[in-house]
Amino acid sequence: MTPEAGKPWPRLLLGSLIFGVGAWLLFSFRDRYVVLLLAGALLAWQALPAGFKARALLLSAAACLLDFAVSGLGLYRLVGVGGLPLWRVVLWLSFSCWWLRLLAVWRPSPRLLALVGAFAADGPRIGGAGVTVDKKAVLADLWIN
Repeated sequence: MTPEAGKPWPRLLLGSLIFGVGAWLLFSFRDRYVVLLLAGALLAWQALPAGFKARALLLSAAACLLDFAVSGLGLYRLVGVGGLPLWRVVLWLSFSCWWLRLLAVWRPSPRLLALVGAFAADGPRIGGAGVTVDKKAVLADLWIN
């Protein structure tokens, strides 16, 4: 057993910090640093174990398709771009790499995961994306089901 295999949390916390800074840069500066952050997302994808690489691409593709569909339906519009800008693709790829790494270490219950997601949804709004979520509706739906 390698020394890092017994302690995944320090590397995961460092990865979370790097992902948070990268997401903040993407939300704040959009296309200005997208090539640099795309290189970082591709390095994160390359560092995934072999079994996670296809899952990360599938998760990113599904999120991009959902983003494209929501934008196409007119539920939100990104100013100055067509359907899906490159910075959103980079954001989804880096998120999927981080998410798969997190779930490999931490296995929360579905209710706890939804609760954390309901309160963490304000992160993009604080970062500048202008996205808000009705927490009461999310929590009510969580406890009803």
